[in-house]
Order: sequence, then structure tokens, then C-alpha cells
Amino acid sequence: MNACVFVLCFFLITVCCSANDRDAKLRFYFDSFNNFTEFSISEAHKIFQTSWHKPDRNTVILAHGFTGIPTGPAVTGIIETYLDQEESNVVLLNWEYLASAQMASLASSYVNWAAPNARQLGVYLVDTFISLAEAGLNLNKTHLIGHSLGAHIWGIMGNNLLLRGIELPWITGLDPAAAGFERRNPAEKLNPRSAVFVDVIHTDPNKYGMRTSSGTVDFWPNFKLIGPVKQPGCPNKPVPVFSSDDLCSHNRSWQLYIDAVKQPGTLIGSHAKNYRTWKNYSVVDRNAVTLPLGKCDNNSRPGNYYLVTKAEAPYGLGIDGL
Repeated sequence: MNACVFVLCFFLITVCCSANDRDAKLRFYFDSFNNFTEFSISEAHKIFQTSWHKPDRNTVILAHGFTGIPTGPAVTGIIETYLDQEESNVVLLNWEYLASAQMASLASSYVNWAAPNARQLGVYLVDTFISLAEAGLNLNKTHLIGHSLGAHIWGIMGNNLLLRGIELPWITGLDPAAAGFERRNPAEKLNPRSAVFVDVIHTDPNKYGMRTSSGTVDFWPNFKLIGPVKQPGCPNKPVPVFSSDDLCSHNRSWQLYIDAVKQPGTLIGSHAKNYRTWKNYSVVDRNAVTLPLGKCDNNSRPGNYYLVTKAEAPYGLGIDGL
């Protein structure tokens, strides 16, 4: 009898722990990448019972994309960049299980698992952020950064918070995912009204990233009209689907963003109605209205910004990239 009870208890504990491991969580970093505390999104407000929050700082929260993990290159690169600056409260939305490949193929996992989960998570996080605000998080000093599917999580959350009378200040979309979102209505994806200021970096508009403008300002590095947009240094030949080479242009968005944060003013976009107009601009025209990547400027001119970059880090060319 006792053995049966023990087995039952062990089973229940295993199931509960497994379920908790699969929940989306917020990972709150202290002074280093490996020093963090993590709470499920339903209990994230408990972080304010610790010494983590520094009210004089802005809070940066990153959401990874499809198949992203907390120790992946995008997460590591962006999180460590902000931790090294020692100027922000730094957080990761860890939705590893919900973003993972759970089906027979990566394509099926994306369409039938990760993308639907991202949409639902954007809605669920509304209550999380309201609870965080009640516990002490100043939403007006919060910057949300999302790569690929992660960009739409924040966009959907921002859209739904707006229905509750709360407007987020700043969302950055790093090559927001196209599949399953491009043709949806604005409420179901990142759009210019998801926050007061929405800046988007489009690096793979012909494949994995959005082809349409989706922010207050949209940056189009190394764009062209004829042929697919391939970022400099990325293979321009057939490669295995979802390989690192295949994702090279898609991932360039977060690589450029890291450079923009580390070296402000080295990546600058030039405003134009469209690429054809920008291509025909004179030097004077290209310098007339500019905006650095990685900067929240509510007074900037809305619209499209174009630039060229180098093939490897540091990517920025400054005004020579206009």
C-alpha cells in the first residue's frame, strides 16, 4: 500500500514538474547571464519580493523566436549586451517549449504549434504585465524586443493592452515572422499601433520576415527590388531549409541590433517613401532625414528607412551607409 502511494505521489510530482517546465516563464537577470531567477508568467510579479528591480533603470524584455532557447546565440548576444551596459533591468521571455519543434517536421511545428502558441501567449501576457505593473514595474520605462515570432508576441500583447487602456512605450521587432502573420488583421500581429513607438528591422523580407511595413519606422538594410534580399556575407545559393545558412539573413536582424546598441550611430537609415525613391536620391537627399537603428525617437518621421551595411561585424558604415 505504501509503495503504491509512493509511486502515485512520484507520478503526480513528475507530471506537475513537467507541466511547469513547459510553461512560458520570465527570466530576470541580476548581474550576469548565469545569475537569474525565473517565474512562470502567472507568478512573475513575485520578482518584486527580491532585490532584482532597480526603479531608476529602464526595463528591457526580450522574446526569442521559433526554436529559440535561453542559451541560444540571439538570446545570449542581446541579453549580454544589455547586462554589460549595466543600465537596464534585463528580462527574457522564455517560451522554449512552446516555441520548439514538436512535430514531424520543422514547417509543421511552426505552423501548427509555435505560431498558434505565440498568438495565445500574446493574449495571456496581458494579465502578466498588468500584475507586474501593480507590483512595481513602470510600463512607461519598458522596452520590449522580439525576434521573429517573438515580435508578434509583443505586438499582440500591446494590441490587447491598448483595449484595456494601457499603451506601451516601445516595441522593437527584429525581422518579424511572415508566415501565419503577414495577411492577418493588425490586431493579430505587430503593427504601428502596438506601442507608442514601434521600430522594425527587416533583413529577410523575401523568405522568413515580413514583406510589408509594420512599425512606426521600418528599417530595410541592403534592400533591393530585383531578386531576393540576401544580407552581405550570407550564402547566395541553395542551402538546407532551416539551416544556419538558410537563416543567415533572418538572423542578421538581431546581429545588426546588437551593433546598434553597442555602437550607437554606426547604423543609420535614410527616410524615403519607397526603395525606388531612395535609390534615386542624391547625397543631399539621403542625408536630409535620417534615424539611427536602436533609438526610440517619438519625433522621428514615420515611414521607411534604407541603408547598406558591411558583410561582418561591426556592420555599421555610419553616414557612408546612406
